[in-house]
Parts: sequence; C-alpha cells; structure tokens
Amino acid sequence: MLAACAAPASAGASSLEVDARVLVKLVHPSDDHVAIVAEASRQAGVPVRYAAAVSSAWHALSLHCPDAAACDAAIARLRQSGVYAAVEPDARKHPAVM
Repeated sequence: MLAACAAPASAGASSLEVDARVLVKLVHPSDDHVAIVAEASRQAGVPVRYAAAVSSAWHALSLHCPDAAACDAAIARLRQSGVYAAVEPDARKHPAVM
C-alpha cells in the first residue's frame, strides 16, 4: 500500500524508517495548521508534519513511521478516527509507473 507514497526518512535515521505523505479531508474544515498536525499525530500515533493546504478542508500531511507497516496502521487509524472524511496517499508527489 505504501510503495507509492513512502519515502526513506532523513539520512541520519534508521534505514527502516519511512515518511508517508497523505491527503486528508477534514470533516470540519480548518486553516489552523498547528491544531491539524496535533490532532493528526494524536489520531495516527506517529509524528506528523504539515506539508501544504489545498483548501480549508484538504491538507497534505507527512507521517513519520518506524517502518511501512507502522505507516499502514497509522493511516488506518486516521481513516477510523471520524475526524477525516477522506485519507488518501498523496500520489501527486511521485512519478507514475508506466
């Protein structure tokens, strides 16, 4: 699942760590980036960085996970939280496979 949206973490991190970029659609739109990241980190159970806003409802976030399985689980927790109307991999940041 994460092959399309996972990237190796920083050079100093363990080789297993991954960053997964996702697009989330908030049930209650907001422009408060600090609150969005805090809630996403709480729901996902992993550190989250804010990447960009598409609108007040859609936001790009980066999940920092110890491995791909942890990111899969974090994404599942975001989807089940009720905070987000949608949670999707951000495939726009990756080249298409031909």
